[in-house]
Parts: sequence; C-alpha cells; structure tokens
Amino acid sequence: MAIVEDAGRGFLGNLTPSVFQHYPYRDREGFENDFNHAFHADANFTEWFLVGNVNEKVFASAFLEATEEPFSRWCAYDRTLKLLLVRTMKSKAHEAATSVFDNIFWEEVIKIGMQRSLENIGAATHFANIGAEEPDRAWQPTRLPRDREDKWPTLVLEVAFSEAQSKLQSDVRYWLRAAEGDVKTIITLQIARNEPRITIERWEITVNNHGNQRQQVVIRRTANNRIIVRGAPLVVQFQRLFLRPPSVPRERDVEIDVDNLEYLATRIWAKQQF
Repeated sequence: MAIVEDAGRGFLGNLTPSVFQHYPYRDREGFENDFNHAFHADANFTEWFLVGNVNEKVFASAFLEATEEPFSRWCAYDRTLKLLLVRTMKSKAHEAATSVFDNIFWEEVIKIGMQRSLENIGAATHFANIGAEEPDRAWQPTRLPRDREDKWPTLVLEVAFSEAQSKLQSDVRYWLRAAEGDVKTIITLQIARNEPRITIERWEITVNNHGNQRQQVVIRRTANNRIIVRGAPLVVQFQRLFLRPPSVPRERDVEIDVDNLEYLATRIWAKQQF
C-alpha cells in the first residue's frame, strides 16, 4: 500500500485538530501556557500537540537551538505549513519500545558480522528544505558510496504511543519527501494505549520516491495471556541498509524473529502495566 500523497504541500498536514490539539503561536509566554494546557489534558492524552503560525523567523529565534523547556520539546517542523510538532512527554512505553528495539536489532546486526559497518546515529535532528524531523532512532553505514553524502540515514525507526496512525504517516511522509530516496527503509512501531497490541510496519522507498508498505507485523496478547505474532520475522534488507549487496555468506538480511518480537512486546506491555 503506497503512502497517501495528498496531505497538502507539507508533511504534517494530516494532523488535524481531531488527532492532536492545535494552538496558534502568539509569543513565548503564550506557548508556555499552551504547553502546560496540553501537558495536563490527560482526558485525551497524547504525546504531542501542534503549534501553528510558526514562520521561519519564529522557529529560528524561539525553537531551533533552544535548550530550555518547553521550547526544546519540538520534534518536527513543517516549514511549508508553518506547523511545529511538540512532544509533551515521552511515555515509559515509548522509551521501552525505542531502546529494546535498538538492542534486539543490534544483536541481529552482530550475528551477521556487520556491527563495525553500521553506525547508530540516534535521534539526531535532520533538516531539509521542507522542514526538520527528529527520529526515534536512525542508522547508516560507516562507509558510504563515493556518490553518497553523509546527510541521511538508510534506516529510520519511528515510534508512537497513540491510537492515531496519522503521526506515523506524517513521519513516513517527511522521510519520503525530504530525503528524496536516500532513506531506504522506515520502521514504524505503533503501541495501542488501551490493549496489549503492537503494530510494526516496514516502509521502503521505491525508485520513483514513493513509499510502499512492504511488511506489517502485529503482536497481541489474548485474554488467556497467549501472545500471537502475525507477519514475522521483521526483515530489513541488507542492500537497503548497507547500500551494497552481500559479499560473503554470513552477510544477509537482518531478521527479527518471533522470540525477539515477543520479548519486545512484553517489555513494552510491562511499562503499560498490562
């Protein structure tokens, strides 16, 4: 299934007020008040809210290099639509998903002997003409082809602790449009808030710079505590990750099997107290 390309000229245009709270930017004091309001709106808890009317001057002066909270809490900026996505807090489930996925992914990289050929570049912010985005995790080869700039990762992980899939769709849209094909694979991990269910999708960028969902893995726990995994193993293709084909038998696609996916899910659910 191809990513929907009709969310407007920017990449955050699908995050409507029915998905996230929206506030217009007025001034610094107004932003602090809006942040506090969003932070305490636990009846409709979400990790993020949107701030509108953020032009480039406001973004550069108030947010871009901010180190004090809450101005440093932004995680995406849509220059075209003048929208700023701000994170109110990182849930324990979100942080567990990110760190545990990172660990089990790296274990599989070690198994194929490629740990010195891949660099974890963490959650560094990436900038483009359309704006900026901070992934949950990103990886790129330590040695790049001669015609490849050291600007974009080849693999990105995006996590959402939310019922709304729109946030993850906007993430995919950013990497699709901003990197123009240099980000080869995007893994999205969606944690359901109200039940033990996790959906992981693998998106790949095609030669025409379209995003296509190549795989979906669903992990859920039944009422009798049985864990069901559908769509495993989760596969990241070697050539898309390292930008070259495998050269020796040990080099192969990175695969996260059922056991590791179950472990990932149980660690996340423990933080949710399921």
